[in-house]
Amino acid sequence: MIIYYVKEGQSLVDLCHEVQLENPEYLRDYHNQNCPLSECFEGDIVQGMKLYIPLSQEIREINKKIRDDSQSFYDFPANGKFPFDFKLWEGTYQITQTTYSDDTILEKYENKVRLDLKGIKDGYYHFLFSAFDFRKNEDTSDTKVDALAKMCIEVIYPIRYSIDSEGKLIDIVLTKKTEDIVSELDSIKNFFPDQYSSDYIEKMKSIIGNPEILSQKFRNTLFSFFMFGTFYRTQLGNWTSSDVYYDFCPWIFDAQPIRFEFQNILLSKDIVDDERVKIQQKGISIDSRNLEGLHFIDSKFDEKTDIEKKPIDCEHFAEYLFNRENLSLYKIEAGFQYFGHENTQREDFLLERITDNY
Repeated sequence: MIIYYVKEGQSLVDLCHEVQLENPEYLRDYHNQNCPLSECFEGDIVQGMKLYIPLSQEIREINKKIRDDSQSFYDFPANGKFPFDFKLWEGTYQITQTTYSDDTILEKYENKVRLDLKGIKDGYYHFLFSAFDFRKNEDTSDTKVDALAKMCIEVIYPIRYSIDSEGKLIDIVLTKKTEDIVSELDSIKNFFPDQYSSDYIEKMKSIIGNPEILSQKFRNTLFSFFMFGTFYRTQLGNWTSSDVYYDFCPWIFDAQPIRFEFQNILLSKDIVDDERVKIQQKGISIDSRNLEGLHFIDSKFDEKTDIEKKPIDCEHFAEYLFNRENLSLYKIEAGFQYFGHENTQREDFLLERITDNY
């Protein structure tokens, strides 16, 4: 064993994380069993306290006992990777997205989405996707522009999402015939005979007529990123952190997704019988395109030429919560910050399952 002096602000949980011991009570017990009677303690550690800590081999032995006693505060997956059963993604979800300038709320958008599993074929999960119950600033918007957009988008649904056994989004396609959707869009002009509405509908028709653009529009959404991103295909390392990995996240509306360097961190349980598995995802930008450039359709991240340039100043944080019993998705809370010259732009994203008690 070794003698360790507690640092300022350090807790027993923090120390256990540093030495990779899976239950803080066992570290306290180890100290109390090896220290003079006068140095025994209950509760948490305090700054300057002398603590007796097991060596690496002893920690491995203690961790085995912790797991044998089902007392670990971590549920480490076999081979570092959680076996997500993506058919359990079926259900209805509430999405809330809030935009801030510094600490001032600018807009709050809400809607519900539904995934219906239509079958599993050739190793792919096929879901029907639809969105509904759109709200802005907690009210159902009744403006002409919002009503037009709502009617047009409802004509398109449902859309079929296909993902592989690893949760990777493979394809997004229409389930209705293109000519039928075009006909329905044309009929909407009877309700909105002005030129703006006609131009908007024609733009929608052009998107419907181009499968590649349609697929890209739905891929570049926060819903698609958080439900089918690289997060689910990333392994943990020797302890609670994954290796660094890369992905694009579409935080800025109507702009190209931003390239981030990500890392996942498995969080400890709050209590031994905690019902949730919690994993943090932290991201820092490695995308050197400026904010204006991200809004150009042909703007692409070029790893060869852009990697040495100063990246856009923004960061990403998310916490994924899964039901411990079967790893079905329970909730995702996420945030994005862009540090501009005059203010900090923020986006908060919340996705919650509201049906199906998986």
